Amino acid sequence: MATYKKGILGVFSGKVGTVVGSSWKGISYIKSLPKASTKKPSQLQLDQRLKFTLIANFLKPIKAITSIGYGMVAGNLTTHNAAVSYHLAKAVVGNTPNFEIDYPKVIFSRGELPSPAVPTLAAAAGAELHFSWTDNSTANLAQATDRAVLLVYCPTTKEFVFDNTATRSLAAATVALPPNFVGETLHAWMAFFAADEKQVSTSVYLGTVTAI
Repeated sequence: MATYKKGILGVFSGKVGTVVGSSWKGISYIKSLPKASTKKPSQLQLDQRLKFTLIANFLKPIKAITSIGYGMVAGNLTTHNAAVSYHLAKAVVGNTPNFEIDYPKVIFSRGELPSPAVPTLAAAAGAELHFSWTDNSTANLAQATDRAVLLVYCPTTKEFVFDNTATRSLAAATVALPPNFVGETLHAWMAFFAADEKQVSTSVYLGTVTAI
């Protein structure tokens, strides 16, 4: 059922006959209902669907992070769609049907804040990861209060661990991992988000590490 506003020539949302009304980012749209296709999808279309599912499932757990991380570059897209679009184009490798995430190409935030300087990553006993970086709070746009956003991913369990308790000026942070990460090869990334989350740096890939 459609909802009418401002009369028959005004804005409406929902389905009316063969047309659908909707609104996105304050812009109202009317479009005809798509016709069901009887054409068999091409291999290219099937591959794109596989890639989309792969990326969507990978990004879903960190949607709250990418919603901030892609806020500066989304343009007319939603932040989620901007993140999906980038990773579809840049972060998928392999051949059908065995597509995989290219982890070094993963970017969970894109912006103009100075990125982490000389970041390092090391595993420590007791299922911990030690992160360190050089304090570059005096760099253009950087602030001592910028939050260090640390992201760790375990491909085996498909789980993320996230931490943002440290600031840029602290130059170090320790992230506690769940016990099931021990012995697994993990991927890690880092970025800085301004305290008010209105500015972000482009995230950097720190490589792999085995939890101990």
